[in-house]
Amino acid sequence: MDGSVANMRRTGPPRSGIAERIWDAARIEFSRRGYHGARVQGIARGASCNVALIYRHWSSKKALYLDILRAVWLGTATEIADLVEHGPVGAAEVVTAYLDAMMRDQMGAQILIREYLDGAPHLAQLAGSDPSLLEPVRRAAAAVALGEGGARGIDPVLAVVTVGGLAALVASSQEAARPFIDAPISPEAWRHHVQELLLHGLAPTASPRAAPLGSNGAEHAQP
Repeated sequence: MDGSVANMRRTGPPRSGIAERIWDAARIEFSRRGYHGARVQGIARGASCNVALIYRHWSSKKALYLDILRAVWLGTATEIADLVEHGPVGAAEVVTAYLDAMMRDQMGAQILIREYLDGAPHLAQLAGSDPSLLEPVRRAAAAVALGEGGARGIDPVLAVVTVGGLAALVASSQEAARPFIDAPISPEAWRHHVQELLLHGLAPTASPRAAPLGSNGAEHAQP
């Protein structure tokens, strides 16, 4: 069984001290390299400690990764659960909630994307040991299926999983747009751009909401 200090908390990082430094350094290492590419030595350098000290707090690299992955997942799940509890909600609200959660933790979004690209084996392990981790996804899917502006016959669980993955992708890859624009895009403009794309696609609508992002990174109302 994977043992760690954070397993006792389950919802977030250690609060202070060397364990917090290790946690922060590990988030950086896993976000940049994924689970398989991350090195314990790199985490130790980032935390300004030796490898042995890491193993005093976590039994293995995997134990540390599972705790961080769980915390990232629960951060998003909390947003979705709060949204559903304060319904009624529909597709637009679910998309917004996922985008907001991922934009607030872009490093966490990178960790999720690398986990997804590996086939999500560790996320499956977490869900297998604690099925309640999947409950917010099911509740969000029910909201999409039943709420106004539902998923139009699309499987609601698949729709929510896809939206969550896309939200993590766009939040973690905002910098990738830089070579193609003249000026940085503000987080607010980027969020609105992605929200509109996810909700309305590329097809023209009867009443367009906004023009494409301008070269200065701002949005302009259409005439």
